[in-house]
Amino acid sequence: MQLRTGKPKVLLYNGYQLDSITPSLVSQEAGFDPGYLKNSRENHRALIHEISQFKTREGLRTPEGRKRILILNAKVETKNQQINKYEKLYKDALSREVVLVARLAELESKIRSLESNNLVRMKSI
Repeated sequence: MQLRTGKPKVLLYNGYQLDSITPSLVSQEAGFDPGYLKNSRENHRALIHEISQFKTREGLRTPEGRKRILILNAKVETKNQQINKYEKLYKDALSREVVLVARLAELESKIRSLESNNLVRMKSI
């Protein structure tokens, strides 16, 4: 908890960034040697996972993290604009297809009508 608040009691090095907290720093703060926390120990995994999540959350609050978020947001915006563009093109093309299908049905109907009229006239001759 002291590391989260930036007020360690054991560590002499107080200039660390919150996004640079490691299992080693946590071990030292708890009074153990730097290599005490290990993923291979079942009862340490949850704490190591929590350290990793905390590090990620805090990393997004650093200037570099905020810059990265801005870059990623800009990429998302660009992709959303592309999606909107292609969705409009798709809908426009689909609308044209519907109009063409309706026109085709109309012309086919006229052809059938003309063919039936021609057959009637030919029979009367």
